[in-house]
Amino acid sequence: MPERLRSFRRDEAFIVSMFAAGSAAFTAAFLLQPPDALFGLASVVVLAALSERLPVKLYFGGQVSISFAGTLLAILLFGPAGGVTAAGAVAIVTYLMSERRPRKLIFNFGHNSLSAFVAGMALVGLDEVFAFGDPARALLWGAVGAGILFTIDAWAVSGIISLTSGRSLRASYRENFGWLLPHYVVLGLVVGGLAIVYDQLGVAAILVLALPLLLSRYSIEQVVERTRDNVLRLERSNDQLHHAYVEIRDMSDELRDAYTGTLESLVTALDVRDQETRGHSVRVASHSLDLAKMLGMNTEEELITIYRGALMHDVGKIGVPDAILLKPAKLTDEEWEFMRRHSALGYRILAQVPYLRPAAKIVLAHHERWDGDGYPRRLKGENIPPGARIFAIADTYDAIISDRPYRQGRSPDEARDEILRCAGSQFDPMVVEAFEAAFPMWREEEPGAVTHPLYLPSWKKRGADASGRAAS
Repeated sequence: MPERLRSFRRDEAFIVSMFAAGSAAFTAAFLLQPPDALFGLASVVVLAALSERLPVKLYFGGQVSISFAGTLLAILLFGPAGGVTAAGAVAIVTYLMSERRPRKLIFNFGHNSLSAFVAGMALVGLDEVFAFGDPARALLWGAVGAGILFTIDAWAVSGIISLTSGRSLRASYRENFGWLLPHYVVLGLVVGGLAIVYDQLGVAAILVLALPLLLSRYSIEQVVERTRDNVLRLERSNDQLHHAYVEIRDMSDELRDAYTGTLESLVTALDVRDQETRGHSVRVASHSLDLAKMLGMNTEEELITIYRGALMHDVGKIGVPDAILLKPAKLTDEEWEFMRRHSALGYRILAQVPYLRPAAKIVLAHHERWDGDGYPRRLKGENIPPGARIFAIADTYDAIISDRPYRQGRSPDEARDEILRCAGSQFDPMVVEAFEAAFPMWREEEPGAVTHPLYLPSWKKRGADASGRAAS
């Protein structure tokens, strides 16, 4: 189902539910406590309806108005039935003042009536529990009623704003209403005082009531206008920061790709020098990525470090004389000792470049063994960097299946058997499990095929289809 359709249906369901709850509350209010003093109630309802013509617009589609005070006064003077009557009148005036959309009328009627009924019944219940003097009770009940009305109305409007704008419910409430609660509580105290005045002056108090309500509306408008400017300014700053972040991120990606292209070019140069292992570094780097992903390494930083370490593992052979590096016969013990220095030499070369230092640790340890019999530092078990443990299997597999001047490459199945045999001695058993999972894919490749550096990093080209996770 399309997202817009799902959102539309949620909107409609929310509005219908609110209307049903408000209608039930409206009916219950008249059944439980029918209003008296109808002329006085009509005067207060008219005051609430007229005050609705002076709303204060909020930031993301909502609005508040001092008609809230008229509804609260109707609750204090005439009980729940008076409150829902004023609330219904306010909803109708809102409908007539706006685009006259029926869904807006039924939503406003629903949440206004519901909040008025709940506030009215709460105050009726409090009257039965607590016994205050009339002035104290009117002020306190005004503050309590204001809090209830505000809470229900604010969260209801925040809900419809959230559904129609895509903003979270909490953010919609915080940005539009969270800071208004103190104003409404103070306004509730004012309404409590107005109820006292009404008891003394009757309907004539309506003229007295109008001035403080207008002043309250002006105060709210000033606060909203001033904070709206700050909110909009912060949003513009946030947009600018976001655009700057995207530009920096894109430039960083381009620079990183350029680094990788440079490294792949260097590896190509090394392959030209050592023809017997041509293509070995790129193949091993690609296979190392397969194993890393099988082991659950998914972040770009992890993958790029393993890729660079595997790609540059033999960079230290730059310091090995051709007489040793290209010798077709078996190396002497002295020559092997010299050859073993290439991992430490490669580390010293790469560690000079800050962005290659993580990869340099793999280069230093790429000939260590799980049982501690490797070189140059005789690291053992998990003391060996994970990237080096992964590389060791990819390197061994490619070495076994590739042709050399002094021997012919063996089959992938023979390479697999050899690696399984060395699990727990030469290789990390967990990485061997990952190798078993990746092997069916590797077996289909042409042994010894030259994988040319493609500039675009291999972790973005390969392995998206690497299935499963071999070990958890």
